[in-house]
Amino acid sequence: MKRKIFITGGGGMLASEMEFFYSKRGDDVFAPTIGQLNILEIGKVEDAILHFKPDYVLHTAALHVNDCEEHPEMAFKLNSWATSNLARICQKNNSGFVYISSCGYFGDEVKYYSEYDPVVLKTVYARAKHQGEVLAIKECERTFAIRPGWLFGGSVKQPKNFVYQRYLEASKGGEIKTAGDKFGSPTYIGDLVMKIDEILMADRPGLYHVTGNGGGSRADYVKKIVENCGLKTKVVPVDSGLFPRKANVPDCEMLHNWNLKFIGLSPMPNWEDAIERYCKTMLEELKSE
Repeated sequence: MKRKIFITGGGGMLASEMEFFYSKRGDDVFAPTIGQLNILEIGKVEDAILHFKPDYVLHTAALHVNDCEEHPEMAFKLNSWATSNLARICQKNNSGFVYISSCGYFGDEVKYYSEYDPVVLKTVYARAKHQGEVLAIKECERTFAIRPGWLFGGSVKQPKNFVYQRYLEASKGGEIKTAGDKFGSPTYIGDLVMKIDEILMADRPGLYHVTGNGGGSRADYVKKIVENCGLKTKVVPVDSGLFPRKANVPDCEMLHNWNLKFIGLSPMPNWEDAIERYCKTMLEELKSE
């Protein structure tokens, strides 16, 4: 059955993957860029949604971690307030609302965190995104709050393509120093979008951790990228203090995906296997250029 899919943050890495996936499925997709539709202009957004009448609004637009530290007012305006307004419009239009949340809601203890663990909001980004999550669930009864892991994938032309940037760095030879004390669950956007669609098909609104199966350190992640790009560059785990950031991000962002299991869905593919699949795709893209 053909659906109508409205995606915020058009042109971004995840939004582009969503647009590709649903367009390929034959759905009617509208994914405006910020230049075409600024989600802070609530009147225009409401008019667009009420005119398009989407079955689902997939909300990927956000102000990211370091920018939130520099601009806290905008962090809450975009990540919390605008999210609340989008959820309210979806409730009015009877659209499902998919809120792309964050994995950065927990503490520094190295373990896997489930949907039922208490949050530890260490950054402005975490506070603003989590408030967006709370408000979305409050404003729209058909909210699907998705907490992904460390996202990777997309075209090499995407400026936030972490895998491609590490490939370029490793191609220079020498060695790569990267954090051995920050942990997460790398998550391939191709796998993420398919799993989100499974959740929508199950029609079970709620909160979901949706990450690549397993986890590891940032150094483990980079080593796997280098290995699957066929490079011999040495990856050296170091203390993350060598890479100072404005945002005091948690040491551990590895997640259990319990709610997927509870509604009868299969786990996401292993993150290491996903890296291998994506690196093959990325290298083929580079060869074709």
